[in-house]
Amino acid sequence: MNRKLKYMITMLLTLFIALPVVQAQAAGYKIPAGEYDITIEVLQDKKDETSATAQYIETAAKLVVEEKGTFVVATLKNSAWWKSFETQTVQPGTFADKNFKAVEVVSEDTKKDTRVVKFAVADYMQPLNAKIHIVVTGVPGLGEYDKSYDIRLKFGRDSNAGSGSNTSEENKETNKDKEEATKPETTALTDGEYTINFKALHEKEEKDSSMGRYMKTPAKLTVKEGKHTVVVSLTDNEQIKQFQVEQGKELVDSKVVSVDEAANTRDISFEVEDLSAIVNAKVQIFVAAQNYTGNHNIRLSFDVASAKKATTEEANEVNFQDIEKSWAKQYITSLAERGMIKGTSDTTFGPSDSITRAQFTVLLARALDLPTEAYKGTFADVTEKMDWAVAEVEAANKAGIVAGDKGKFNPNSKINRQDMVTMLVRALEYADKKLVEVEVKELDFADQADIASYAQKNVQIAVQLELVNGTEVAGKTYFAPQDTADRAQAAKMIYLLVEAIK
Repeated sequence: MNRKLKYMITMLLTLFIALPVVQAQAAGYKIPAGEYDITIEVLQDKKDETSATAQYIETAAKLVVEEKGTFVVATLKNSAWWKSFETQTVQPGTFADKNFKAVEVVSEDTKKDTRVVKFAVADYMQPLNAKIHIVVTGVPGLGEYDKSYDIRLKFGRDSNAGSGSNTSEENKETNKDKEEATKPETTALTDGEYTINFKALHEKEEKDSSMGRYMKTPAKLTVKEGKHTVVVSLTDNEQIKQFQVEQGKELVDSKVVSVDEAANTRDISFEVEDLSAIVNAKVQIFVAAQNYTGNHNIRLSFDVASAKKATTEEANEVNFQDIEKSWAKQYITSLAERGMIKGTSDTTFGPSDSITRAQFTVLLARALDLPTEAYKGTFADVTEKMDWAVAEVEAANKAGIVAGDKGKFNPNSKINRQDMVTMLVRALEYADKKLVEVEVKELDFADQADIASYAQKNVQIAVQLELVNGTEVAGKTYFAPQDTADRAQAAKMIYLLVEAIK
């Protein structure tokens, strides 16, 4: 074998090893059948500059080598906008040629709005000309956008695919084993509230995503019974139209925790099975000034080592939007930040809603940190099924703060003012008897005769301690013992109780 031939063979082998694939027509020999990881770069028709269409074609693709030819399998985003996609059958060629063929549709996911397509590529080493037709509807302020484009598809090696070897099932299993072996273990976190740092990474490249500017770090993390719930604050509620996170193998919408329209922010929550793993996500934004709608795939990376227990204020940040004009805002906010009172939802407190006997008892038990025990069945109408209140009601009964009537507690009855005051004074006495050692004076309410005998002394003590007062009507002051209390009034009572104990 002469030296020139040896040199040519050596060069061919070197080229074959260095690249994931080499075109048969370009190099003069066949490529092994199989699938290879490649990238797609979408260029303008006349300039080697990125086309605007690039954001709607996933960078990662597959090169499929079969007996009948070599093909590229790519994924289109916003598939509803793609009316046609044709690639040139001969390379090199010009856009004036008539040899363009529609791509083959492999699959379509209407939920994710994606489409997988397949098309032949005669020479992988050369850019492939393509013609596309895009129609965009339903974008506010844009009207109907109907355009046809000439683009060029440039293929390259996927830098994230290792050596770019044939992705056979055998190699897939090997790669999977390697991933499992190098996968970091999640640091065990006990149940509780945490803050945790995270990064928004580029879809494929190991660099920060531009979408990171829309998210605040650290995030909030709740760990409960092995479940990890993350709350992320988004800094542009107006522009971010959708935030999806991968659960299992599907992208699902995150839950909206709260929205502050004045600050243009939104808090969202989602579950993360493994904090040490990369979490795929998708952000859709709409920029009205530019009539631009974009879908951006990102990866969320959580720094488990940065997780630290949240302070009481961080864990119980108040987002109640219905207390801004409430006279009891300061009481509600203070108790909520201490974890002593909760809202009817993450964003509402319901200050004017009525409160039941069971609900008020739970608040008292939390304020006093009453010791709870296993269910005993103290009251016939407070059963184990009322797991949110049964332990607290029985603890309050043991402490002498609440009493039932003929073996029943009437937990769902709306609490009236005289019962609320009675329970409040008993709670003070339980905390410290000296707190209720005041000079008792006769009541001066126009309706004092309507106050039940068991509540008379308690109302007197509460009035002396300035915990309650009456309402003046036509020059007379009334206590209104049978009037029901609302959640705002209950918050004030609990707040005064806590301050008195201090």
